[in-house]
Amino acid sequence: MGYRYSLGALTLSLAPLLAQADNARDWQNTPIDLNLVFGYYNLVDSNTPIDNALPIKGLSVNADVYIFRYARSFDVAGRNTAIQLLQPYADVSASFDNGQFFNGTQHNGGMGDTTLVLAHNFIGGPALTAEQFAGWTPGTFLSGAAYVTMPTGDYDKDRVINIGSNRWVFKPELAFGTPFGPTWLEINAYASLYGDNHDYIGDNKLEQKPLYSIETHYSYTINRALWVSVDGTYTRGGESRINGDWQDNKQESALAGATLGFNLTPQFGGLVAYSDTVSERSGSPDVNTWTLRLQYVW
Repeated sequence: MGYRYSLGALTLSLAPLLAQADNARDWQNTPIDLNLVFGYYNLVDSNTPIDNALPIKGLSVNADVYIFRYARSFDVAGRNTAIQLLQPYADVSASFDNGQFFNGTQHNGGMGDTTLVLAHNFIGGPALTAEQFAGWTPGTFLSGAAYVTMPTGDYDKDRVINIGSNRWVFKPELAFGTPFGPTWLEINAYASLYGDNHDYIGDNKLEQKPLYSIETHYSYTINRALWVSVDGTYTRGGESRINGDWQDNKQESALAGATLGFNLTPQFGGLVAYSDTVSERSGSPDVNTWTLRLQYVW
């Protein structure tokens, strides 16, 4: 295949902590009838268990998170559309500086919650064959997606640190992007809507209000094989209730980061990204993440 394109098109963000946001250029158009396989390695340091978006006072988490993702693009009413399957696996080490739940360091590993995604381009993402795509000039686009995260991961109600979340999560998202010469400005907005966990740290009932996020990416094309971006995400909301009692833990945080993307061949490429919390309200997640992503398309 002689055509070139961004390998991350019509992609997704992951579970609340596994990846707070999309990567730059994730939503740019691709040809239809394309298969995409992604492998992620994330190195995470946080005050929040990876199974949910609720920080715990005194908690320190170090996690190695591996993610397999498969996507398939196709034509719906002349627009590019994709379905995706995402499956994480994590190895976690956790400790408390106040001994609230346990002393020393505990380790846990296992499968995370499976996510299914349906993504669709509304504007600027026509359904193109590989041959048509080779002569097409990308422009302004507006895309949308619906994410469903299912409670399939490893979960034990007697554990404080789990891999699965034991609750459903639905996340609608809109993504906008526009080019300026060799640069792209992208703005994504989404809301995480949480189901209840009736076995939270024992037999407690956990409820959580929606968590709203907006993110921006400004990227620059160095050449056909390399691009870089600066990234930012702002998140607000998500107050929780346990057994009917509100926890006064409304979240508000801002993350900043950078990404280097590369294509080694028209079919194989990847990226390296870093993000860190630069400001947060008391009780909000404080997380920094290194990400290595490799991908292959056919």
